[in-house]
Amino acid sequence: MHIVSVELENIKSHRQARFDFERGTTAIMGENGAGKTTIIEAIAWTLFDLIDYKKEDLVTRGQKKGTAKVRFVSSLDEREYVVVRDTVASYYVLDPVLDTRIAKGKEEVTRTLWQHLGVEVGTDLEALFRRAIGVPQGTFTAIFLESPAERKKAFDALLKVEEYREGAQKLLETSRYIEKQIQNVSLRIANAEGQLSRFEEVEAALAAATAEVERLSAEVAELAEETESKRAAVKKFDELETRVAGFAAAVQKAAAEKSRAELLLEQATKALDAAKDASAALERVRADHEKHLNALGALNELERERAERDKVLEQGRAVETAEVKLKSDRTKAEEDLARAHSAARDVEALTPKVEEQKRLESGLQNAREALAESKAKQQLIDSLDKDIERLRDQYKKNQTDLKAAEAAAAGAADVEALRKRDADITRELTQLRAQVEYDERFQQEIKGGLCPILSAKCLNLKEGQTLEGFLKSQFTELKSRIANLETEQKTLSASLKTAADAEKAAERLAVLRGRETEIADEGKRLKTQREETVAKIGDAASLIGEVSKIEKQLKDLDDPRGRIKLLEKEASRKSEIRSLLGEIERNFERLESDRKVFVERLDEFKNLDDRWKEATSERDATVESHRTFLQNEAAAKSLDECESKAAAAKSTLQKSAADLNVAEAELAEASKGYDADSHRDGKAALIDAERRYASSKANLDSNANQKSKLEQDLRKLADIKMEMQSEFHEKERLQKVLEATEFIRETLKEAAPRVARNYVHHVALEANQMFRDITGNAERTLKWTEDYGIVLEEDGHDRPFGNLSGGEQMSAALSVRLALLKQLSDIRIAFFDEPTTNMDAARRERLAEQISQITQKQTFDQLLVISHDDTFEHYVDNVLNV
Repeated sequence: MHIVSVELENIKSHRQARFDFERGTTAIMGENGAGKTTIIEAIAWTLFDLIDYKKEDLVTRGQKKGTAKVRFVSSLDEREYVVVRDTVASYYVLDPVLDTRIAKGKEEVTRTLWQHLGVEVGTDLEALFRRAIGVPQGTFTAIFLESPAERKKAFDALLKVEEYREGAQKLLETSRYIEKQIQNVSLRIANAEGQLSRFEEVEAALAAATAEVERLSAEVAELAEETESKRAAVKKFDELETRVAGFAAAVQKAAAEKSRAELLLEQATKALDAAKDASAALERVRADHEKHLNALGALNELERERAERDKVLEQGRAVETAEVKLKSDRTKAEEDLARAHSAARDVEALTPKVEEQKRLESGLQNAREALAESKAKQQLIDSLDKDIERLRDQYKKNQTDLKAAEAAAAGAADVEALRKRDADITRELTQLRAQVEYDERFQQEIKGGLCPILSAKCLNLKEGQTLEGFLKSQFTELKSRIANLETEQKTLSASLKTAADAEKAAERLAVLRGRETEIADEGKRLKTQREETVAKIGDAASLIGEVSKIEKQLKDLDDPRGRIKLLEKEASRKSEIRSLLGEIERNFERLESDRKVFVERLDEFKNLDDRWKEATSERDATVESHRTFLQNEAAAKSLDECESKAAAAKSTLQKSAADLNVAEAELAEASKGYDADSHRDGKAALIDAERRYASSKANLDSNANQKSKLEQDLRKLADIKMEMQSEFHEKERLQKVLEATEFIRETLKEAAPRVARNYVHHVALEANQMFRDITGNAERTLKWTEDYGIVLEEDGHDRPFGNLSGGEQMSAALSVRLALLKQLSDIRIAFFDEPTTNMDAARRERLAEQISQITQKQTFDQLLVISHDDTFEHYVDNVLNV
């Protein structure tokens, strides 16, 4: 993946900030408190759900909410995505191309990040970041200095070793589930055997039902023939009845059509009378209407002339405005010409002073450079003083730690003897407690002092001694020994803890002594550098006085060179200004000609207002006649149409009356052949036949249904018989699955340590190569052991992590963490917060060089380094100043 940018709003010291990142190695530089580490914390919180304090502490003081946005290119599909998270509730992934939120809430966002980061589903992103991608500042080597138990707890979770053990435990539940399924199958087999006991009874009932269905089928066929005959007779009467009803409906329709035609004739007559009245009104006002139209046309033409006259007047005003502007331009140009002549005279007076200005400026530059160099050396001296003072404090602290370690290491020699005695006590306690438990069970089985095995009195008892008393004395002795051993073990545990602490202190002695030598060498180097710098520093006070003196002389001189440039520019405009004056005079002549044309054109419109007033009077006098004409024009035009509609309505009425007479005659003729009583008797006979047919048909259907049910029961019993065979096969299959599950569960139990060893082997190979590249020494071998400890093999001897120098520890831890990241995911990005801690100058240079080569060799796409050390500036691809 590749992080493109990080945007922060109200996050710690960043109120509103955006940081863009390129591929390759990027150094994040800045003063203490500038917020460099905050950038990495925001990425860890947004992408990996890691925060080492309350999220409210991320918010800038005085603000209610902080927001972080991380834009990255996915390793899954090479597309850009944005993860947005704030300190209140919002947490989502945005696809900026689709402008759509593709995941919301912690669960959905985590699943989406698993895919796009290229890690396995279920990976603990927080642990991956903390142990490999971006180890917090100051804890880079801490886990490798912990005990094997603590290391195992941390790295087992990261390598998912525990998942194999959890898988074996969960398969136990699966085995129990399969056993339950086998019980269920056995129960279903027994149930099927019970249902199959009625198979022969169902077969006999089916044979009887089949015979009854055949008898009823013949009876239903006879009744169906009889019913069909009676239905045909009734159908003939129905057809006659329908024909009579049809003619009656035709009579009613013809009568309705006649009434409608009468109404239409009445409406057409009224519309014709209205059209005649409108035509007469039109003729009365036609003359005044035409005068009104002529007046409107004249006004339109006059309006066009008025618009043209207004344009001429506007042109006249423009000529007057232009004359005023030209007069102003001529006055200004004359003033500019006078200033240009004056500037030429001033240039000649100032020219001798330019050489004096050059001499003073050269002297000022030399004095300032000398003063800057003196100040830089003084700053270097101040910085060296601080570093020397810091080293003194470190030396004192190291001396204190060394003395404390020497004192604490005194009891380290006893640790093995104490551990051996602790193991012996634990073993003896286990044996004694088992003996007490056995004797307690034995005592429960004693009956009347008789031996529970031989049912006879024990021969080992003394005179007057009972078996219960003998065992009680045994319990007292055993419990007394257990109490003594437990007391001794408590005392021993305290001594063992003290001895173990002494052993750790002894391991630290070599580190602290090496650190003492490093601090002393660094102090000598800084002291020598300070003495050399003091010898070269100049007299800053005299340089400051010289700079002030030259600055005053330059100020009194008043920059003649700059003034000459301005004056020369002013004087060079003389010819330009003379040309401008000539152009202004020509423009005056052109405007005078335009004025004459304007006066001539204005004479063309001298009687326009009188003609406008005359046309307006004509329009107002005829407006009422014009309105009347418009109101009646549409009705008058419809006169011919109204006459046609009236004639058509009259013809329709005559046709409707003739149709009504014909329909009444046809109805009378059709009614002669229909007998309603015969029709009614035929319907009654048909109903009786249909009732008897329905009864027989119902009996037939009932018996057929019974037959169908019996057939279904028989098929169902046959299916049960087949299913019972399947259940036998299923039971056999489940028993085989149970055996396979038990085998897998046992395999998973044994797989966890093997998987851990495999990871350790591959990580160790990769880490060893990285360590050799960083240190520049191919003769040493870095090992990552099965208890996740780091050992450095040198000259045939193994040096534990605690005995390595600070720089060696940092290089080894860096190598293992980067190798882990390559093995566990497709993520090719890492963050280093102050990685040069405890390294000398040579190792810092080599580490910076190797970190840059990691991206050049395409081992990682992007590395972000936070450091106060300027070593990285010469090796990284990009520098981000915060």
